[in-house]
Order: sequence, then structure tokens, then C-alpha cells
Amino acid sequence: MLSGCALASEELDDLFFKYGLELDEIVHENLEIQKGNQRKSVEEEIYKIELPANRYDLLSIEGLSRAILIFNQQLNPPKYSLSNAEQKERIIILPETAAVRPFIVGAILRNVTLDSDAYASFLDLQDKLHQNICRKRTLVAIGTHDYDTIKGPFKYGAEIPSEIRFQPLGQTKEYTAEELMILYSNSTLFQNDSHLKPYLRIISNKKHYPIIRDSRGIVLSMPPIINGEHSRITLNTKNIFIEATATDLEKAIIVLDTIVALFSQYCKVPFQLVYIRNINKRIGVCMNYDEIMAYLSRMSISCRKLAEEYKLEVTVPPTRHDILHECDIAEDIAIAYGYNNIQQQLPNINTIAEPFPLNKLSDLIRFEIAAAGWTETLNFALCSGDDISSKLRRIEELNEAVKISNPKNSEFQVARTSLLPGLLKTIASNKDMPLPLQLFELQDVVLKCSLSDVGARNERRLAAVYYNKTSGFETIHGLLDRLMLSLAIKWSKDGTGYYISAHDNPTFLPGRCAKVIGPKNITLGTLGVLHPDVIVSFGLNKPLSAFEINIEPQGMYADCLLIIFIATFTALFGELLTYLLVYRSDQYKRLKNEMERKTKKLERRKEITVEADRNAKRKIEREEEKLKATNRDMNIFKMKSMLAIGFAFTALLSTFSSIFDGKIVAKLPFTPISWLQGLSHRNLMGDDYTDCSFIFLYILCTMSIRQNLQKLLGFAPSRAMNRQAQPNFFGASTASTNFSYLR
Repeated sequence: MLSGCALASEELDDLFFKYGLELDEIVHENLEIQKGNQRKSVEEEIYKIELPANRYDLLSIEGLSRAILIFNQQLNPPKYSLSNAEQKERIIILPETAAVRPFIVGAILRNVTLDSDAYASFLDLQDKLHQNICRKRTLVAIGTHDYDTIKGPFKYGAEIPSEIRFQPLGQTKEYTAEELMILYSNSTLFQNDSHLKPYLRIISNKKHYPIIRDSRGIVLSMPPIINGEHSRITLNTKNIFIEATATDLEKAIIVLDTIVALFSQYCKVPFQLVYIRNINKRIGVCMNYDEIMAYLSRMSISCRKLAEEYKLEVTVPPTRHDILHECDIAEDIAIAYGYNNIQQQLPNINTIAEPFPLNKLSDLIRFEIAAAGWTETLNFALCSGDDISSKLRRIEELNEAVKISNPKNSEFQVARTSLLPGLLKTIASNKDMPLPLQLFELQDVVLKCSLSDVGARNERRLAAVYYNKTSGFETIHGLLDRLMLSLAIKWSKDGTGYYISAHDNPTFLPGRCAKVIGPKNITLGTLGVLHPDVIVSFGLNKPLSAFEINIEPQGMYADCLLIIFIATFTALFGELLTYLLVYRSDQYKRLKNEMERKTKKLERRKEITVEADRNAKRKIEREEEKLKATNRDMNIFKMKSMLAIGFAFTALLSTFSSIFDGKIVAKLPFTPISWLQGLSHRNLMGDDYTDCSFIFLYILCTMSIRQNLQKLLGFAPSRAMNRQAQPNFFGASTASTNFSYLR
């Protein structure tokens, strides 16, 4: 029943579908209704409707029924306006609120008549807004008050909890804010207010609690926890004061506009210009002014034709905060027109898509492993923290996991960093199935990544487990060999194929674990027999073998670019520290100016006295000795000042070395001489000495980058100083030799 018009369930379902909503189901519930002195049971028909997340105006019965009636052309769109009240109220915001909830907005609904149904709907809308856009009151908290019981102007401040005392909603005496927090946290004391317990954490750690008072000091509300009993709304309330405190001002305005527009006729009227040509182009139809205006009217949007050709002025109601662009107007017109009525047309150009290479590879691997008799599983991407840490005997793994800030239960705390926990849980749930159990999964794991804009990245992995009365290591090894054979990767240790190497991993049994090394000596993953403690922790009682490999290993190209970026960053950081500690000091400037002056003076004297006598040559030699002494003083000053920089970059180098330890990051175009091979091939496996380690590439990059960076920034010594300075062991001038911080 919509405004006196009865509709069958099928008709209502069809109407909702045309409007873009989905009627999930219709259920019947028995409700107890009090009528006079008698209570009787009435069967009610409940419609469960799925609403779009951005249509807050449909969260109440009033908003939903109004929108459907307008769409069905049984009601005209409402026109909102803002009334000019004789007396306008003020809300004074005190500076203390900035550290708690800095924003507040308010409105007054005047001459409101609420019956029991409207009153219940009013409260229900507040609750739905709190759970949705308000994010359980963390972003916005709504308070409603009987305006006739309070007196403005209102003050919104933050006070010490022990100094706040008022009678909370539903209670018979006054409490301090400290007492209320304790009482609400104990659900057995205030059973009717147990729903407030989850909201206590929002302000419990604050030194000051937000509070709203009227001009007489009466407490209206302690947001976002509870309102005061003094300003409680009843069925006799005629004027309602609505306030919304927030940490997000935009969300607060949306919430206030939604409540005011659905329960009052007074509101602000925004408008937007829409081009007819753009609307037709986006939808793929050809409509004129009158047709578009009629369809907009069905969507509760009023508009008028402008004198300028192909333009409409569209009035966006305050309840439609989801309308942000002309595209949103076009979407509403398409809904009113009917998606099924839009003629399907082939595009002028055929664009044939190709599968993403990684997904294509994944499908081929799935088919190959399934053909070998293994069963694929599909597990949740979220798991508990224990699953990836203590149960796998890798406690440190929890520090590298992406954590869910507010998990609903303990089984969905973190994003998985390994596929093994999901497979082991699947086996634990199917222990009664005939042995052996041969399962595999090919899905993404989530790893922290500082280079990603979101702080994490996905990595596609393949994991397989074999569960039987014996460990079956040869079976899991055979599956790995079959997979590599199907991928045309041969068994080889020369960097062109794959092989396994002994490895220690706490998840696996000591002596029964190996690393899987792929082409270019890249570590793909781990293979072995699981440790008994791991097996028991997942509720299993038989031996189990497994492997987990990365099927999208990061190549040397990405590592090489990353190291160049690190070298550039450290060079910039080093020059910044050098500037702060050396270049801007008065002593360095004095020594540099003195060297420049003496160098130029010495060059002029040499040019004049080409065939000088012995005394003149002695003067030149004395000048050169003074120049060398000044140069030596400047280098000693720089070395003393930059010892701290050396220690800092030693720590940085150690950190980065641990990340790239054992990885081949580049291929050298030459074979280094024997005394350099210890550095260029450091911690690398194999005998190919063109493989480059992190430390060697980092040193090469930093040396070249920093020298050019000094010239670019103007910190390099002048050419005259370089010509006059004494050469060092490597042929470079002493004056140009800077203290090297691990370059």
C-alpha cells in the first residue's frame, strides 16, 4: 500500500526494479499491538529492500514512499525553501572542541506534528544514518531536542569529565560524565542503554568530553554518547532542535539536510545546468526538452527550460547528495526512461580484449594441476593473526601483515600473507574424506609495500598440500617438477632453469625443507614437510607436505630501478646533511673563499713570472704550500663534521642490504677483477660473476649520482681549485675529494 494505492507484490517488485532498487524478500511477522486495554497479535508483511549506499534519502519510509510515488507519477516533486524565522539561533563553538569533535551544524523544525508512526520513523532514520554515513557515530553524531524546553544561544564546548553533571536520557538522577562512562560500560547496570557501549571508545581516551549547553547551562547532549533528559522529544513536541557534531563537516551537512528535508518543507535549493546534447550522448538515445523534463520529474528532480538552446536548469533537492555531476543526472534520466528500453547497438569499432597475462598464466596452471588429479580450493583473503604467525611458527610475520582496523570477528583480522593457513583449514574441515587429500590454491596474498600508494601490494602465489598417512614429500616434489615441465623451465643451476636448495624455515621440519630457485637465481618459494607443531595447531594428526611459490616474481629490472631510486634519495639526503653541517657554516665559507682567492692569485703570478728568477719561484712555492695547508684544513673540517653522516648511512646500508640479501639485482656487462668479486658477488649463489649484488650496484650508483648532484647544486670545487690541489692516490685532486659516506 503506497499512499492509498494498493499494489500487488509483483507490481511493487517491478516498480522497485524500474527505479533501480531490488526487493530482496517479503516476510510475515507477528507483532503485538496494544489497543485500549487489550493486546492482540497482528500479522505484518515486511518488505526487505536493498538500497544504494549513497541514497540516504531512501532510508526512511517517508523518503522511500515519496520517491516511488513521484517516479510512478502519482505525486509532484517537492519544492524546498528556507523560511525566514523572526528569531535566529546561534551556536557558539569554543576552541576546546578542536581536539575532540571540531564541527557542529544545527537546524530547527518548527510547527511539527508527529504521531507515533512518524515519531518512530524519525528515530529510526537517525539510527540508520548513525550506522551508515555516520560510521557508528565516529564521523557524525545526531542529537534531537525539544526546542521549547531550552533557550539559546547554545554553547558547544569541551570540559573535564568530572565537571560535567547532568541527567542523561532515560535516567531519573544526575551523573557525572566519568560515572556515566563506567555505568554504560557495564551492561548489567543500565540494561536499556547497553547499545551505547560500543560508542564509549570514541571519546574515552580524551582529556575533555564534548558538551552542548543552552544559555542557562542546561546540558542538551554529551555527543556522541547520550542526550539529556531535559530536552527529550515526545509526541507533543512542536519544535525540534537538531544538532550534529562531527569530525567531517561535509558528512554532517549531508546528515542534517537529509533529516530536515524528509521531515520539513524548509530547506535550501541548489541547482545545476544540464546540457541536453550531453545527456543524449551519454545514454545513447535522442530525447527533447519535454521528455527529459518529464523523466527528471519522475525522479523527484524539478527543472526548467532556459532561453539558451540545449540547456536546462536542474534543481537538485537537498536529500540528493549523491548527485555530484551531470553524469548523475543522466543516470537518473536513464532509470526513468528504462534501461531495457535503450536500444543495444554495436560500436563502430570492434575492440577485442585480451586476458591479462598473469590471469591467463594462472588459468593454464590451474588446468595443468587439476589434470594431475589435484583439487582446487578457494579460501578467504582474510584470516586471523594467529593463522599466519603463531600457528605457522612465524611470530614476526604478524608485523608485516596488513591489519583490519575494526574486525568483526577473530577470523578476519588481517590480510593473508600466505596461502598455507587456508589450505590447512580446508583439510581440517574435511578430515573424514578418503585419503590422500591433494589440494592446491592459486590466489593473491597481500604484502606491505612502502612504494605503493596504498602501502600494500598483491602477489599471486601457488600453494599445494599433500595429506596422507606418510608425508609424501616425493609427491609434492613431483607436482612441482610437472608444473615446471609444463612451463618449459628445465632443471638447471646455471641460472636458466630451476633447482632446489637446502633451507631452514620454522614452518617446515628441519632438514626437510628447501628453497625453490628459479631462472636468474630468483627465489620462488619454499618446499618441504610441515613441522609437527604446525600440523597440530591446525587440528590435524597426520604428516603433511607442501610448497608455496610466487608465480609473478619481481624481476631484476624492478629491483634495479628501486636501487637507483634508493641511491638518488640517499645522495640527496647526504647533500642536505652536508649542507646543514658543512656548507652553510662560517668556517667552511671562510676556508673556501680563502682557497679561491689564493688559487686565482697563484695562477696570475704563474702567468706573469713564466721565466722567473729563483726568488720568484720560491714565493710561488710558498704560496702553493699555504694553499695546500688551507686545503688540508678544509678537508679536516669536513671530515670531522661528517662523521655523523657516515654512521647514519651505515645504518641505512645495513637495512637495505638485509632486504636484498642473496638477490641478483642486475647483470654486469663485464666480469669484475678478482679483488672486486667479493663485493660484486656478495652473498650470491652460483659461479656467474656477472651477477651483481645490491651493495655493488648501490655503491656505483651513489658515486656517480652524488658527483653529478654536487655539480648541479653548486657544491663541487671550482676548476681552478682542482687544478691547483695536490693529486691523491686515485688521481683526483685532494680539494675535490669529499668525505665518502658509503659511496
